[in-house]
Amino acid sequence: MHTAIKICFGGVVCVLAGAAGELVDTARPVRVTAVHFAPRAAPATFSGSVQPRTSADLAFQAGGRVIRRPVNIGDHVTAGQMIAELDLSDLHYAREAAEAAMRAAEADAASARADLARYQRLGQTSAAYLPSEFDRRKAASQMADARLTQTAWQAAIARDQLRYGTLTADADGVITALPVQVGQVVSAGQTAATLAHSAETEVAIDVPENRLAAIRAATLVTISPWAAPSVTLHGRVREIGGQADAASRTFAVRVTVTDAPPGLLQPGMTAMVNVAATGDDLAVLPGSALCDQDGAPAVWVLDLAKGHAARRPVRVAGYRGDGAVLIQSGVAEGEQVVTAGTSEIGPDMTLTAWTGVTR
Repeated sequence: MHTAIKICFGGVVCVLAGAAGELVDTARPVRVTAVHFAPRAAPATFSGSVQPRTSADLAFQAGGRVIRRPVNIGDHVTAGQMIAELDLSDLHYAREAAEAAMRAAEADAASARADLARYQRLGQTSAAYLPSEFDRRKAASQMADARLTQTAWQAAIARDQLRYGTLTADADGVITALPVQVGQVVSAGQTAATLAHSAETEVAIDVPENRLAAIRAATLVTISPWAAPSVTLHGRVREIGGQADAASRTFAVRVTVTDAPPGLLQPGMTAMVNVAATGDDLAVLPGSALCDQDGAPAVWVLDLAKGHAARRPVRVAGYRGDGAVLIQSGVAEGEQVVTAGTSEIGPDMTLTAWTGVTR
């Protein structure tokens, strides 16, 4: 009986024992990693300031002198409530003049139409009928109708201008600025008040770039106002800035408060935002651990006691930029997953965990 050593397919070391040349397999070392499940993202806490989602600068659409301003900074107003009013005397006169001009145009148009109708009744067979005169009277009637249309639109504009003399709130909210005073003459479009809408309240936070992953993965967002630390509100991440601030290197993030009671959160208040991910924990494996099983992702799980690996389908939750893969299910905590050479092993191969230096 003699013994010989031979390198078999796939690098497996085989031993030729005896005259019959029977093969005795030795275990092939493979790289493995232990499965460990962890939360999707570590909870994170950020400090921010309460801000309205919408803040509107309100202005008169007509110029004039301010004679009333019944609100002050910090007042809560409702949609349609008066904020300021202009002296409407000149606007009244302008409307009356425009409506008088429209009535005069109506009379001119009626007279021109009647004059044209009388001339038409003469008939073209009449000796008094002149085509040129007919054309003149027809043109006069058309011009009178055009002037009537023009003055009607001017009267409508004058009525609108009169309505523009009263500035009202466009939504429920809080007055945050009042740059005009009673007696001041303002022009059309000049900001007269700033209104912070109360329909949606947000918390603005600055997030470092290494915590953006926690923000994007957040499924549970809670807010604790500094003025009422025992109160826990809920929110959602509405907006993540597309570019970092040049000075602080942080990203501006807006968190909408979904259940704030009226009057609790005021613009400028401080609040703590807590973000966390909920759902199944995930295991992080190297991308090289994945293989294919009937068109679906799978991994080889090594049973150290038996020395064999079994291919098992897994559910992939996502892929990371560093090449790692996030596994949601299919493997159990502590199992050994083969991470290299998955295309060269089979269920009948004798394997063992590699204990040497990994390069």
